[in-house]
Amino acid sequence: MFYDKEYTIPKPKRKKVTLSGFKGYDETKLSSDLPCDYVDSVYNFKFKNGRLVNPYGINDLDLNGIKTPVLSEELKTKDKRLFSTDFKREDGSLNTALVITYDGGIDYACIGDGEWTHLDCTGFFTDGVNYLYEDDDLLILSGEQGIKVFRNGELLDVEYSGSIGGLCVHYERIYAIAKGVRNSLWFSDNFDPFNWNVSIDEGGYINFDGTLGEVRAIKSFINYLYVFCDYGIYRLTAFADQNQFSMKKVYTSCGRIFAPTVTDCGEYIAFASEDGIYLFDGYDVTRYSVKANDLLASGFEDVYACYAHHKYILSFTNPCEGNYGMLTRQRDNNILLIFDLADKSVNIMRGISFSRLLPLNMSDYNRIIGLSEDSEGIVQLDDSGLYVGKPLIKYWQSPEIDFDSPSSMKVLRNIEYNTPYRYVFGIIANDERQEFVLTPDENRKALYVKAQKFVFYIRSDNINENIKPPRLTVDYLS
Repeated sequence: MFYDKEYTIPKPKRKKVTLSGFKGYDETKLSSDLPCDYVDSVYNFKFKNGRLVNPYGINDLDLNGIKTPVLSEELKTKDKRLFSTDFKREDGSLNTALVITYDGGIDYACIGDGEWTHLDCTGFFTDGVNYLYEDDDLLILSGEQGIKVFRNGELLDVEYSGSIGGLCVHYERIYAIAKGVRNSLWFSDNFDPFNWNVSIDEGGYINFDGTLGEVRAIKSFINYLYVFCDYGIYRLTAFADQNQFSMKKVYTSCGRIFAPTVTDCGEYIAFASEDGIYLFDGYDVTRYSVKANDLLASGFEDVYACYAHHKYILSFTNPCEGNYGMLTRQRDNNILLIFDLADKSVNIMRGISFSRLLPLNMSDYNRIIGLSEDSEGIVQLDDSGLYVGKPLIKYWQSPEIDFDSPSSMKVLRNIEYNTPYRYVFGIIANDERQEFVLTPDENRKALYVKAQKFVFYIRSDNINENIKPPRLTVDYLS
């Protein structure tokens, strides 16, 4: 006996979708559908030609095979700053000296030295500029105790009473931010950084209105001196003759400017504000990027900045926990943001220690160097993908994906992939986390994950990376 079918079960709609084109980090271009080419959670991966590849690295400084001496155990625990200057030896030859300042002392080592040389001093000198004076290269240092000059291993006094918050060289004068004195700049005599006498033909000071907040940073740029305050920028015209000095307000900011991020980047001055990264060409300010605004808003302490190789680099501490597919907290998740001003990409390193950034630009080498709590000496930024000799934990995560159908139930059936190195592919659905190890000896793995919404992530700790976009098979049940 046969009966007519009264009901039929429709076959689920099936689609194959690419996980991502791996184009970059951008919190303004998130998608609830696949492929999610841009994400707002990715650390220690770089993007290259639609793949996830090795990140930058941070390792011990190597200058053409020459290592720098290690820091003493006592010096490792101190708050310190890092500078460099040319050093003239007794035979007249020039070398590069690295200089570390801290409360109560200054240590220096020339390239090739086996140990640091110590100089006693009172106070902590936190800012410094290089100055060529009578055929000698000076490192002029400033801090709470005024001004000191480092010259070829000697520490020279400067007659200046007061606390200095920052220095800048402009038309052979030294300009200084005087702490505790609002809305003013002090300057040295022309061609003489040792003379700060207040006189119409020697040194002096400039007062101006305080409508933009306190003075925080000063930069010499395209024939002018630019004064960065909490909420804006002044332009100072300052030549040799003090009678020609003039001050003009050129920019008012909606958000507070983070003064330590103000950095000369060739044809621009870059800085971070509360609402993004900005570029200033001497006349106009344009917002360059909002890609990292959530990271900047979450925490911005102990910030350092520098520029080299067309890259504007920020290092700071973000106190938020980092979720790399497994909860970790390393060095308070110190973050390194690397903005490439040429292609407008941004790379993010996290879970590292890299601070007191300094561009080391010499005839034989060009490096971005700094200090790390995980190294005994000076470290450098490189392309190794290693952190003090070890692979970094690398993490990429999609936003929440509903495949542009938030109310329908979906089933993930399989993943197809091609990889030269193993990595972890993870899925978060229904508040549960499932992880699958993808290996080079396979190219397909069966799945069965049923939910309305999904979050996908990739985690790896390989020495080398070359992750191509995998493809998912998805059934739509309703």
